[in-house]
Amino acid sequence: MRYLVVSDIHGEIDKFESLLAKASYDPEKDQLILLGDYVDRGPNSRAVVKKVKQLVEEDGAIALKGNHDDLFIRAKYEEVAMELWKINGASSTIKSYGSNIEEVKEHQEWLKDNLSLYYETEEYIFVHAGLEPGIPVEQQEEEIMLWTRNTAKVGLGKTVVHGHTPVREISYYEDQVDIDTGAVYGGKLTLLELPTHEVYTVS
Repeated sequence: MRYLVVSDIHGEIDKFESLLAKASYDPEKDQLILLGDYVDRGPNSRAVVKKVKQLVEEDGAIALKGNHDDLFIRAKYEEVAMELWKINGASSTIKSYGSNIEEVKEHQEWLKDNLSLYYETEEYIFVHAGLEPGIPVEQQEEEIMLWTRNTAKVGLGKTVVHGHTPVREISYYEDQVDIDTGAVYGGKLTLLELPTHEVYTVS
C-alpha cells in the first residue's frame, strides 16, 4: 500500500485534482492522507472542502486539521476566531461560497466533526504543522500541532510528516519532512508518496 500525502491545498482545487491524477491515485490501493489547510487564500475553498468531504466519505481518506481550517470552524462560534480568520485569508473563502450560507455552516460542522489533529502509523506521524520535541504525540497541545514552526529533532522514534511552513522544495530535517511547497504563494502543490519518497508536483 502507498501512503499519498498532500498538505496546504488552500483552495487550489484544480491543482489538487491534477495532482491526484498525476500520482494515479487509486483508493483501492492507496491511503490518501491530507494534512490540512483546505481553505483560505486560494480561489476555491468551497470546492476543496467538498472534494475532501467526498474523499473521506467515499474513499476512506484521512483528513487532518490545519490552522486555517480551525479558524474557519471556530469563526462560527467565536468572535475572536472570526477576527483572526479575517486577517488570515478569510475573504477568498467567503467569496468562494457566495450566498451559500447554509453550505458554509454545513461545511464548518462537517470539518469540526471529521478532522483529526494527527494520524500515526508504525513509521510516521502525520500532523499539520509539526510537534514539540520530546513530548508524546497524545500529550501535544493542539496549538503546537496547528501552528508550530519547529524544525528541530522531535525524537519520538518516527518520521514526522507535516506542512504549514512554505518551502521551495520538500525539506528533510533530522526526523521531519515538510511538504508545503507554497502552492498558494506561486509555488507548487506537492504529493509525497511513502515509503518510496517519490514526489509529484503541480505548478
